Amino acid sequence: MSKNLEFTYDIYIGAPVAKVWQGIVDGDITKHYVYGTRLETKLKKGAAYAYVGDGGFKVVDGEILELEAEKRLIVTWRARWDDSVAKDRASRVTYELSAAGSAATLLHLVHDDFDGPTATYSGSVQAGGWPLMLSSLKSLLETGKPLVTS
Repeated sequence: MSKNLEFTYDIYIGAPVAKVWQGIVDGDITKHYVYGTRLETKLKKGAAYAYVGDGGFKVVDGEILELEAEKRLIVTWRARWDDSVAKDRASRVTYELSAAGSAATLLHLVHDDFDGPTATYSGSVQAGGWPLMLSSLKSLLETGKPLVTS
């Protein structure tokens, strides 16, 4: 199987780096744009993390591989949202933040290390999951409201 499938996405957000970082790592914020799930973690290298939905259901979980506050976060990404993704090996997600002026941030995301076109790849990438989530984060941080998609 091909392991070179990679999804990259860049988005400029009209908020300083510290605010975008908080939007990525604060569960009170993620619940507004990550399909109603809260990020739960100790936020340190080697720590487990999970995006937890209603009833304590872990939609995605994994391990923090690298963390440099307000600059970079790399995690393993094990999807658990339905039976089709449950058998997939964990992939990897990298968030990189850089200032784009005094009040704007470039968020560069890479989702890679897939075992080919898996159900996780389809659900995260082909179905538009990342662009929708990151656009909703942008809207939330710039206007105080996430995108309304339903």
